[in-house]
Amino acid sequence: MIRAYLVEDEIFAREDLNDLLCQSNKIEVVGEADEIQKAIWEIHQLEPEVVFLDIHLAKGNGIELAKQLRTLKKPPFVVFVTAFDEYAVKAFALDAVDYILKPFDEKRIEQTIEKIVKWNRLKTEDDQSQIVKEIKPSININKLAVVKDERIILVDIHNIMYIGTENRQVFVKTLNDKYVIDSVLYEIEQKLENFSFLRVHRGYIINLEFVNEIEQWFNGTYNIIFCDGSKVPVSRSYIKNVRKHLGF
Repeated sequence: MIRAYLVEDEIFAREDLNDLLCQSNKIEVVGEADEIQKAIWEIHQLEPEVVFLDIHLAKGNGIELAKQLRTLKKPPFVVFVTAFDEYAVKAFALDAVDYILKPFDEKRIEQTIEKIVKWNRLKTEDDQSQIVKEIKPSININKLAVVKDERIILVDIHNIMYIGTENRQVFVKTLNDKYVIDSVLYEIEQKLENFSFLRVHRGYIINLEFVNEIEQWFNGTYNIIFCDGSKVPVSRSYIKNVRKHLGF
């Protein structure tokens, strides 16, 4: 069991996080605090392997506490848990293992736990720098930056029906709008690998949550029909994988 310590001043958020961590049977929560001074003293005493740390605390700032934790003889891994996504760059500059946005999602917590388990297995007192090289933390903020009317807009990934190509441009389609995105499909596919997206064509990636119907087409191909009636083709090279994920 990996020993964890929670620093969170919102009691319901702390209880929710505690419950999700304990469900995994891989994490043991050995202590909790709602302010920095108590947290510093108890982390020194308890020596947890990982600290789950909020950034905005009623008494203090989680970023500053993370800086202090790095000076310990046996610094714990740090996972930031916060309602704000703008501190992600600062967090990973402090070698944070992960950055989780509230409200907590069970699958997202499971991914973090697996990452902690992997880091902990590879950790040695003499080779911390090698760990950082082998396992790079990834920012997962559930947003994609898109362009509309010369404005950059952050679209929630869960609201995207599909991503496609048109006139040599990549676009993002939601239920209510369509946006241009300045990326190539394979880069976007990598960003979406932890979400319910599936490549169905050289030029299309779909969100399985919005699929309403599968239409047989010609030469053994199919069309994916979404809840708003729009269609995306499935090319023959992707049919086997589509069948596997949609169960037909």
